[in-house]
Amino acid sequence: MVITDYLFCEPLIVERLREQIPDLVEVTNAGRLAAIDTDNPFCPSVYVIYMGDVISPGPTATGGVQAQAQSVTQLWATVLTVYIADGRGIGQGVNTEAGPLMSKIIEALSGWAPDNKLCKPLSRAAMSLPVDYEGGYGYFPMVFQTQLIFPSGAQSNAGKSNFYKTSHPQR
Repeated sequence: MVITDYLFCEPLIVERLREQIPDLVEVTNAGRLAAIDTDNPFCPSVYVIYMGDVISPGPTATGGVQAQAQSVTQLWATVLTVYIADGRGIGQGVNTEAGPLMSKIIEALSGWAPDNKLCKPLSRAAMSLPVDYEGGYGYFPMVFQTQLIFPSGAQSNAGKSNFYKTSHPQR
C-alpha cells in the first residue's frame, strides 16, 4: 500500500474514539476546536490534532544510502475538553469527569494501529502538554505516537531499510 495522504491517521483516530467512547458528545479535528462556542458547548469532546513528526537519525532510519524511505514518528494529540463551569462558576468536579474519560482514551488508542499495513500501533509519547482551564472549559491533552515509512512506495528499496520488514512482514 502507498500512503497518499500524509495525515491519514487523523480520520482513523477520530473514528476509533467515536466507536470506543460513546460518552463523548463530539470527536473531531482541530478545526472544530477553534470554533468552540461558550454559549453552547459540545462537551465532553475530544479534538485530534497533528503535532508534527520526528525523523529518526541514522542511515537505516533514513532509508540507507539513497535516503528514499524514512522512518517517521508522527505525534498526535487528543485534547479532551470538558465544560467546568457549574452554577457557582468554580468548576468543582472537573477532574472527576475528565479522569475516567482520559482512561478510556488511553485504552482506546494504546496498542491500536490506525492502519496496520502502513504504521505501527499507537503508544503514548514521551511528551506532555499542560492542562489548561479557560473560559469555563478544561482542556486535557495527551500525546500519542505512531511510526511509519515515508514515502511508503519506497518500502521495497532493495533492502536498504529493515524497519518496514520487521514491523510489516511480506505476504
